[in-house]
Amino acid sequence: MHIACRSFKSHCIIRFLILKKKKISGLLKIMDGSNNLILNLVTENSSDNERASLRSKLKNIGGGWKEKKKFRKFLKKEIQNNSTDKHKFFQKSTTTIAVNNNNSIQENNLNSQKNLINKSQIISSIFSYNPEIPNVRYDNNSKQMDHKPSNAPIDDTSSFKSMGLDNDLVENMKNKLGVEKPTNIQSKAIPILMSSINKNVEFDVIVQSETGSGKTLTYLLPIVHRLINITIDIQNNGLLSRSIGTLAIILTPTRELAIQVVSVLKYLINIPPSKFTSRHLNHWIVIGNVIGGEKKQSEKARLRKGINILVCTPGRLLDHLQNTKSFLVKNLCWLILDEADRLLELGFEETLQSIIKILDEKTINSETKNQIFSSSKFWPKRRQIILCSATLKDDVKRLAGYTLFNPIFIGGNDDFSFIEEKSEKNAKFNTPNQLKQSYIITPAKLRLVTLTAILKSTFKQIRNLMNRKIIVFVSCCDSVDFHFDLFMNAGKINELDDENSDDDKLKNNDQSISTIIPAKIFRLHGDLTQNVRTEIFNEFSRSNSGILFCTDVAARGLDLPDVAEIIQYDPPTDLKDYVHRVGRTARLGKEGEAILFILPSEIEYINVLKSQEIFAEPVRVETLLKSLATQNKRNKNEYEVVATDIQLNFERYVLSNSKRTTLAQKAYSSHIRAYATHVSTEKHIFHVKKLHLGHIAKSFGLREAPSNVNNNLVSSKKLDNKNDHKKEKIFNKEKKNSYDDQKNIKKRNFEIMNEFSVGNYGSMIGPTTKRKRKGFLQISKEMQETSNLIRRVLTYQIERL
Repeated sequence: MHIACRSFKSHCIIRFLILKKKKISGLLKIMDGSNNLILNLVTENSSDNERASLRSKLKNIGGGWKEKKKFRKFLKKEIQNNSTDKHKFFQKSTTTIAVNNNNSIQENNLNSQKNLINKSQIISSIFSYNPEIPNVRYDNNSKQMDHKPSNAPIDDTSSFKSMGLDNDLVENMKNKLGVEKPTNIQSKAIPILMSSINKNVEFDVIVQSETGSGKTLTYLLPIVHRLINITIDIQNNGLLSRSIGTLAIILTPTRELAIQVVSVLKYLINIPPSKFTSRHLNHWIVIGNVIGGEKKQSEKARLRKGINILVCTPGRLLDHLQNTKSFLVKNLCWLILDEADRLLELGFEETLQSIIKILDEKTINSETKNQIFSSSKFWPKRRQIILCSATLKDDVKRLAGYTLFNPIFIGGNDDFSFIEEKSEKNAKFNTPNQLKQSYIITPAKLRLVTLTAILKSTFKQIRNLMNRKIIVFVSCCDSVDFHFDLFMNAGKINELDDENSDDDKLKNNDQSISTIIPAKIFRLHGDLTQNVRTEIFNEFSRSNSGILFCTDVAARGLDLPDVAEIIQYDPPTDLKDYVHRVGRTARLGKEGEAILFILPSEIEYINVLKSQEIFAEPVRVETLLKSLATQNKRNKNEYEVVATDIQLNFERYVLSNSKRTTLAQKAYSSHIRAYATHVSTEKHIFHVKKLHLGHIAKSFGLREAPSNVNNNLVSSKKLDNKNDHKKEKIFNKEKKNSYDDQKNIKKRNFEIMNEFSVGNYGSMIGPTTKRKRKGFLQISKEMQETSNLIRRVLTYQIERL
């Protein structure tokens, strides 16, 4: 057994050898005053002496064998009580191994011992019993990497003005959004969407392009351009106002993406007086969103007044289409399905079918559309549907089959064609060329320390600039909460002894600077309330630097500015999520980095990425961990001691409070459950049976794996965050009342010999040894045969009487 520790002058490794002739079963207390190192060892001699004295007492006892047997039981209980008392005494006197030279280590250990669980903990080394890491070399000849940005604005003569967009709109976009030249997908899609103005034919379009290529502006600019020119054509009639109802509906899979689309629309719509002409636009266009997270009555009030461009989520839109009579959609001209593949992944296919059906019924008999707006050529002749997606799979094609009419496919790397000509086999996932991708094969016990090393080295290099954002993707909400709390509060245990302070900081989402990493820490996941999610999203977007721990809720469509690095701490459950995750960086021609964490058992996942022409460079764990050591002392053992120091600090923090321990256990169990949700095509790579649960627990600051993963950890965090305490109380009260009612029911005695006894055949047979989950009254065939036999006997006895 090896234990790494820090001595008075230098680092050393103490090796405990079992002596040959001396058997050590307990603990004997040895203390080194210079080190604060306490090792507890107890020999067998003390217990042997006690047993010998008790045996001598037994010989002196007279009487029969019954009296001696009673006295012998009494002596055994006394021996057991003495041993347990000593074990408790040694547990209280045991302190953790001191690894720091700071003066506050003794105080931290004493404070942490107050809240430690009374269960004995074993401290294992993070550098022992790790699986062998295969040597992987980067194949430079596998692909000729073109580092020229693929999603940057093109440098040719094409511009937004040459596409036919309004001059004031282009100037406004340049001043407020800083966009001057179109990207590749914008230069292909916008002219097709604009060509229907002169051809009097509306095309349904499918837009597929890599992340960060400007798909949002691709469908927004033609809509805003048409509405501006409609305003010019019919402004004398005074018919344009918000009361005409909704003209465009934009469906997004997440609330954050809807909020982002609304913010972009506000910049585009608010056009100042024209510099080129003397015209002044009448600002009648009203923008709004319906995404939930607020009272339904307030949303109905806004829809009753009129929202001309509505950004919403599918479930909320369907609810208002079915229940809000004042929701006017008869003049609807545009329907945009943004991130359509994600909409289908989240199970909105039936919802989308219902939305399309209701919209068809409400817009098919619209007489006002032709009478009022027929004078303007910019008014669409029929409803136009635009479907945007970074990936094109069979489910997206099926959606396009029943929602779009003869759609045109526009890809970032291909010329436009009809959707039937595009096969799924030839479709590949595209990532920006300027994105630098790498992966780390790290054992499970070194995951947490390796993540700390990456974050520390990143902000150590830019300590003077402090202009860098990092997004860390994990698999579940509980894991986000755990890592947010760990990196926020670990290292300042003395300040957080009160258990309530942890809960308050976790609920209030206090983004203070971490003591471990000199940067602000943020968190974002779906269990947070909408107000909190919006506040975190806006604050992280405005900040110059920071670390965001999040789930895949932030992986789709969000344009978080100046994100320099993406860390996929947990691999995505689907390959297309990999593309969307890394797409949060290297946007619009900027550089970016993406790092993927994989276990040694998951090395085959790299071949899956290569099959999609995604090539990543391997990085060794030792290279990252050596960055933790000082530059003057970078020897072979230095980084191991520093990494062990960090890991033990994390473990002491987790075990110093019962609520922190529970939070780590929740994150651990949720991580295991999320690991089992990988797609079937990747089950041979990501399988729960391949995991070492004890090593995975080490990455969550736990010294051993929780034994009751499936039974415990009923998370009430979602109820707490969404203010559903009343529902929880009512549920618990009803559950308690039902339990009390069952408890108060008196069982009637039944005697088999009495034919007039009252009871059922179940009580005659007796209790079953194993009950099924589906119900307590389900009886097997054998029990039914037995009950029938008893019923025959009873009827025979009654007939005899």
